[in-house]
Amino acid sequence: MGEKDLEKIEKKEDITSARNGNTEKKQKKKSSALDKVISLVILIVCIIGLIYSGSKLYKWLLNNVKSNKVMTEINDIAGVSDITKDQNPGAEFGLDFEALTAYNPDIVGWIRVPGTSISYSLVQAADNQKYLRHSIDHTWNEFGWPFLDYKNSPDFTDRNTVMYGHNIVSGLMFADLLHIYNGVLGTDVEIDIYRKDYRLLTYKVFSAYVCDPESYYLTTKFQSDETYSTYLNTMMSRSVINFNQTVGVDDSVITLQTCTSDAKRRVVIHAKLISNTEMPR
Repeated sequence: MGEKDLEKIEKKEDITSARNGNTEKKQKKKSSALDKVISLVILIVCIIGLIYSGSKLYKWLLNNVKSNKVMTEINDIAGVSDITKDQNPGAEFGLDFEALTAYNPDIVGWIRVPGTSISYSLVQAADNQKYLRHSIDHTWNEFGWPFLDYKNSPDFTDRNTVMYGHNIVSGLMFADLLHIYNGVLGTDVEIDIYRKDYRLLTYKVFSAYVCDPESYYLTTKFQSDETYSTYLNTMMSRSVINFNQTVGVDDSVITLQTCTSDAKRRVVIHAKLISNTEMPR
């Protein structure tokens, strides 16, 4: 092989090397441009996520403020004072149902669970949707308001009266039902229902559990004593705590429902009526 041949080979190698270099540069530029696009997309997604999260947080805070404001207003109308159950056998609680029903005719009573923050007027509508996302003042609020099942009699005389309330992380509505389920309140738990005809209904909790959403524990009407007995025994058997209570077909009960923190399951509390007394006015 002569010198000229070697020069030709070297030139070809130089050209090939140059071409390869240019290709690498182009690839690097493309890669750099792609990286920039990906980074920009990630940044945009993060910004959108922050805006969405901020919007959700703002709405939550706004609902919380509105709910607290309405609670204060309702307590003032009712004449409620912050006193314990031991100091409050009835009239001292100060409920003015004439004023309450004038404010909202849907009000059918008041619920209190001693040892918790649960102390709310109870409402009932023509369906179970209205107060799921509306406050007692009829304004839209995702926190809703504690309400009776529309299928129930408003005087709590059904064999099973069902009540619903959201589980709000700030402790509003029925969030404190978890204290019953978790055993924080012990095994002797009472629930007070103040009826709008000034009757004080006192209940003792006999079952607390968490389950998947279903319709059975929400049954309000029973075809016979046998079906009611089966229902009560089933609810008793589900309890995670022994409340040392017995319950039978001669008892009337209430069922309280709220969501778990992930909103996928339900916290359910059952209690039986132990006394029905007149409230002094």
